[in-house]
Amino acid sequence: MSIELVWAMGENGVIGLNNSIPWRLPKDMAFFKQRTLNKTIIMGRNTWESFGGKPLPQRRNIVVTRDLNYKVEQAEIVHTIEEGLSVTKGEELCVIGGSQVYREFLPLADRLVVTKIHENFEGDTFFPEVDWSEWELIEQIEGEQDEKNVYAYTFEFYERKR
Repeated sequence: MSIELVWAMGENGVIGLNNSIPWRLPKDMAFFKQRTLNKTIIMGRNTWESFGGKPLPQRRNIVVTRDLNYKVEQAEIVHTIEEGLSVTKGEELCVIGGSQVYREFLPLADRLVVTKIHENFEGDTFFPEVDWSEWELIEQIEGEQDEKNVYAYTFEFYERKR
């Protein structure tokens, strides 16, 4: 099993505002899709609801919630990180948010894939603190700005140091 955290954040660590993303960056959305397609994705209930309560297509969608009565039609529900790990044994797992789910999976992660947007954003949700000394930067790709992708951004790929 491998665990990869995938997210985008502003320079100030913001990942969300009012259960939404406070920027529009279509090339990052395309990158996210390519990175998670045909994989198992795991997310918190708020992240699930930010997608309109609909599954991301061509992915196994798993939602973590402490609410034992929470039910959805098109995703699997688990109530703890441990339960999420047990139902995904041997699979490549992409953790896609939110903040609490990232915090719980961070110590278990093998890889981090972050889109760093070179701008500060107003937000109410932040990525948890990362001890970057535990991670090795493997690759860095500068994103292309254009009229639809107005922010400077970089895709960064990290692997946990052994």
